[in-house]
Amino acid sequence: MTGPMHPSPPPRRWLAWGIVAFFVALELALILGNLLALAQEGFHKTAQNGWHDFIHGAPMRTLADDLRTTPLAEWLGRRQRELGWLVLGDLGPRVRQGCPGWLFLTDELRLDPQGTAHAQARADLARRVHAALAAQGHHLVLALVPDKTRIEADHLCSLRRPAALERRFQAWIETLRGQGVAVIPLDQPLAQVKARLGQAFDRTDTHWSQTGAEAAAQAIAAQLTAQGFVPSPRRDYRLERGPLHARWGDLVRLAGLDGLPEGLRPAPDEVHALRFELEPPPPSQVETLSADTLFGEPSGTRLTLVGTSFSRNASFADFLALHLHTDVGNLARDGGGFAQSMQQFLEHEMHEAGSSWVIWEIPERVLTEPWGEAERRLSATIDDLRVASEQQRH
Repeated sequence: MTGPMHPSPPPRRWLAWGIVAFFVALELALILGNLLALAQEGFHKTAQNGWHDFIHGAPMRTLADDLRTTPLAEWLGRRQRELGWLVLGDLGPRVRQGCPGWLFLTDELRLDPQGTAHAQARADLARRVHAALAAQGHHLVLALVPDKTRIEADHLCSLRRPAALERRFQAWIETLRGQGVAVIPLDQPLAQVKARLGQAFDRTDTHWSQTGAEAAAQAIAAQLTAQGFVPSPRRDYRLERGPLHARWGDLVRLAGLDGLPEGLRPAPDEVHALRFELEPPPPSQVETLSADTLFGEPSGTRLTLVGTSFSRNASFADFLALHLHTDVGNLARDGGGFAQSMQQFLEHEMHEAGSSWVIWEIPERVLTEPWGEAERRLSATIDDLRVASEQQRH
């Protein structure tokens, strides 16, 4: 004998209709957002490419790039990255977590099959830049910044840095020195800070810590002084260190987590508020400056810094000015890679009077990146300078 029959529950149609309505609304929002972006910004990549290389899918790739940058797509992508971090501890494609709280740039863990050839091509380009500047009476010094994954290797934990990258840093230096180009390796100053304090890079940032930046500046100042650099006019600075405060580095931003409440982000670094103040010059120097100004532009030795975001972080340029006792013209660019900042200097700044010492800061990881438009432009600029110099001689 069977038990009483229970009627099956009625279908939950409201739930089905709710799901359908949600996805229809989302699709309409995406379409509206894309139309607004097209009207306001014009989808520049798609318009520029047109139907070029259609057979290999170039029009669809450029359209996809434009669609990913629309406001709604960016909002959805950011929410997805935040959810991935909160639920799975995922930091997205550009950032990896090593030991707890230690973030690293994925680019430093990649091995390019053509990396050796790219590094050699950049060494040749650096040699040509050196020759072009020397022909104009300038002194060029390269400062090579090691990868964070090299210096902070004990904080990688489960991450693996390819063994093939171990020789990259020293091999590039040896190549340049063999061609008569001065290179200052910054691995030893940073390693000394690491041995003393336990870290030379900030945990949540691609870049060196304030202490690491000062150690690098001190090493460069010692090398330039040994090569004959004399500050003229001399500028003395005083450094005041304020209290520690919390700071989230660029790797938190690259992971798309900077919009989360502070308690839900990776733990921040603790950094000092730094204040650099110019000391008043002695009376004898004031008299010299007054005389120079009376008869025209003040004479002196100009120091220019070109490079990347390393030169714009942790007060590195200020530390250079402090330890070299001179003003520093900082032309470094965030995301400048190997060539962009140097290209700007050669094209727009090199011929200004008094510019005679140039520090070219280069991160290790950019050495083996694929050859790009910036490198091609820099190479063309050097060719133009050579032709102009030959014409002047004739």
